[in-house]
Amino acid sequence: MRGRRPMPSLDRRRLSRNAAKETGMKRKCREDIYTLVARNRLRLAAVFSLFSALFLALSGMGVYLIHRLMRLRSGFWPVLLLFWLAYLLFAVLYYGLGGRWILRRVATLPPWRTDRNLEDALTASKLGAGLWKRIRLLEIPHPDINSFSVSLPDGSYAVFVTRGVAEKLPPREREAVLAHEVSHILAGDTAFQSVLLRLVGPGDLAHLHAAAASSGPGTKLPLALLLGLAVMISLAVRGNANPSMATYLAAVLLLFALLASALPFLMHRLMRLFLDREREYLADLQASFITRDPEAMYLALKHAAEDVRDVLVLPSNLDAVLFHPVVDFTSFRPFRTQPTMADRMRRLRESFPELRF
Repeated sequence: MRGRRPMPSLDRRRLSRNAAKETGMKRKCREDIYTLVARNRLRLAAVFSLFSALFLALSGMGVYLIHRLMRLRSGFWPVLLLFWLAYLLFAVLYYGLGGRWILRRVATLPPWRTDRNLEDALTASKLGAGLWKRIRLLEIPHPDINSFSVSLPDGSYAVFVTRGVAEKLPPREREAVLAHEVSHILAGDTAFQSVLLRLVGPGDLAHLHAAAASSGPGTKLPLALLLGLAVMISLAVRGNANPSMATYLAAVLLLFALLASALPFLMHRLMRLFLDREREYLADLQASFITRDPEAMYLALKHAAEDVRDVLVLPSNLDAVLFHPVVDFTSFRPFRTQPTMADRMRRLRESFPELRF
């Protein structure tokens, strides 16, 4: 009896690599949701740790240089501690006000005018995921196919969905889009990104229907602070009996204003640095498991990518929380923290090879 022909070593290696790749992908696709939440908490802790270290170093160096230039022999540590406490208070207020502004800065329809089809899709997604947390559904009156979610100060969530999702997608694809957002909520992506978004500056949310977001309250506040401190500095130097001390305090206040104005910029950079590039793939796959319909997720991505007539122009700070980010009406290159729609569709095809999309 003739024996089986041995397989060439090249084919063996190729099959071994493909098997390892498929096993790793399946493991990552079905990663425990608690592992994802823990990973997001570690990322959030890393962001705040890095930001705190950077701020402490810059502020300490700045106050020290001012102290040495003024040739003062004492008072460095009390001033530095007061500086840190004041900045902590500023960051807490900025974060708290950001939570209040988020819902007010997006033009949405009142709840009684929200499309019933979107509500049904969200309910089906929550039931499929076993999610018990309260979610507010808000419809943006725009024909684009898009959605994003944010966490609210009371522990609940808000899912923003454009009118285009209700009008242009069939029921199964609508459910896939909402399941994608539910997946972000389950994995802790929404909570992680919302914290950073509130520190970056919620004023950018006011420009969801504009081409740029350069004039929001997030930029006006630091500018107003700098102008106000400039006036205070001039008055203090002129009217104080001790000009050197007045100049010292004025310089410290100016340093505080500069670091306060840099808070949104630094948080935005750190957000881009620590965001998980795999989060969109995992949300797509989790949505496929929730709906038990990976083809619907694939088609929703396909139709969102092909919908070039109606584009929701978005500020750059929202690139991390969007179903389908775009830059402008002519460029469909997603931001650096987002994979392309084609990549997401390819990953779905690789994850479900038994289906023919």
